[in-house]
Amino acid sequence: MGAEGRYLMMETSQVATCTGQTKPYKALNAAYRGYKDGTVEFFGNQVEALTGHSKDDFNSKRLRWTDVIYAADRESVKQSFVLALKGDKTYMREYRVQHRDGSLVWFQEWGQIICDDAGHVESVLGVLLEITERKRMEEIQLRIDRLTGKYLLFMLASEQFAIGIIKVREIIGLTPITPIPGAPDYLRGVINLRGKVIPVVNLRLKLGMEDCPPTDRTCIVLVECRDSQGTRDIGLIVDSVSEVLFVQGQDIDESPDIITRFNGDYITGMAKVAGGIKMVLDVDRLNLGTDLAELDESA
Repeated sequence: MGAEGRYLMMETSQVATCTGQTKPYKALNAAYRGYKDGTVEFFGNQVEALTGHSKDDFNSKRLRWTDVIYAADRESVKQSFVLALKGDKTYMREYRVQHRDGSLVWFQEWGQIICDDAGHVESVLGVLLEITERKRMEEIQLRIDRLTGKYLLFMLASEQFAIGIIKVREIIGLTPITPIPGAPDYLRGVINLRGKVIPVVNLRLKLGMEDCPPTDRTCIVLVECRDSQGTRDIGLIVDSVSEVLFVQGQDIDESPDIITRFNGDYITGMAKVAGGIKMVLDVDRLNLGTDLAELDESA
């Protein structure tokens, strides 16, 4: 049996079990022969179920496979082919394709480059395996892993917030703050901490909340903040801090619409932990870079 026959046999509807799924899902394969101009000839009809485009759309050359590859993935697809040419002429790559209905479909592609005696590319034989569900589960797991960890809980008004402890440098009492002329209202000024100048942000104002006088529990949480200008330490004025809790990533839900009253652009999600719901703040989303850069220039 030749290579084309082997790839044709691979074009079958098969059932694969995705990690984390209680039920198996169906994954479709499509075998093909491809050419240097980006056109392909599919051996069977599975491609229509995968992409919404018929076998004839491709085999008649009305549509090239390279036309449906998601634009952001085209360069990596090209580079994998270049690397395969320098090696054993085989490759495996994963990328997205634009379905006819506008959705994105993930594929894993296995290919073998066929060359003539002079080493010139004649064609490619390959098979496409649809892996969208697997990718979705991988993304969910990556998100869970990223969010799982210890969080510092703090209060603003009557709401409880959380910051990933990995971002927290230290917590200090409210100390005298040197105002900066012309700074935004939320940027209260700077403090000198062991010889280092630290910008201080009134987190209530930054989140669009009403300001209030400080109390004996008001404090400054020093955090590492990454913005367009790089990474720096900033101080966040909060009403009080309470405790550090370990939170599982799966217990943090996507931010619901209700948090927009606190400027939801800065909120990662809602953590469901003992004692209620906490809003998880992403300090890197505070977008302080431009304002702080202007202050640096005026300093």
